[in-house]
Amino acid sequence: MRASVAPIPQPTDAQLMTAFRSGDDASFDQLYQRYSPRVLSYAARMLGRREAAEDVCTETFVRLVDGRWRPSATGSLRGYLFTVAHRLCIDSLRARQRRTRFFALLRRASSAQATAEERLVIGQRDARLQSAIQRLAPAHRAVVLLTYTEGLTSPEVAQILGCTDQQVRSKLAYARRKLREELETTDDHR
Repeated sequence: MRASVAPIPQPTDAQLMTAFRSGDDASFDQLYQRYSPRVLSYAARMLGRREAAEDVCTETFVRLVDGRWRPSATGSLRGYLFTVAHRLCIDSLRARQRRTRFFALLRRASSAQATAEERLVIGQRDARLQSAIQRLAPAHRAVVLLTYTEGLTSPEVAQILGCTDQQVRSKLAYARRKLREELETTDDHR
């Protein structure tokens, strides 16, 4: 008869953090190996860019090292790590939006130096877009304006409009489709 060997119990996150705070760096290594692949994967899916995801993952664990997580006060370590990673992803996306908007403004400013004909085409396109936005139902128009003009996230828009995050995403998808259809129709009539 063969004796079964009981698996060696893995230390809990709280035990590893206690050991790390006592100077055992190997405990941090275990936590990093346990969670960094999942945090990195989440950030990469959120941001769509590996380099940005690596920065988020690194910063997430830097905050863990800074000692902000306490087992009894803030819930699970996994929850803490994903909360930090999510917030860092949102910050990164907002920064990207600001950069994108800044470069769009630069392009628009440089278009002021464009020929009169080019300015006319740009102005007509902007006017058609603004007109199409105004023709959207108020709920869809609000979602578009809060998301693209104000740079708010869908959870923020949901809170403002008193609906769910999923409803915001649904309204936004519908509004984009309607805007695309309307702009293609006006382009076809030109």
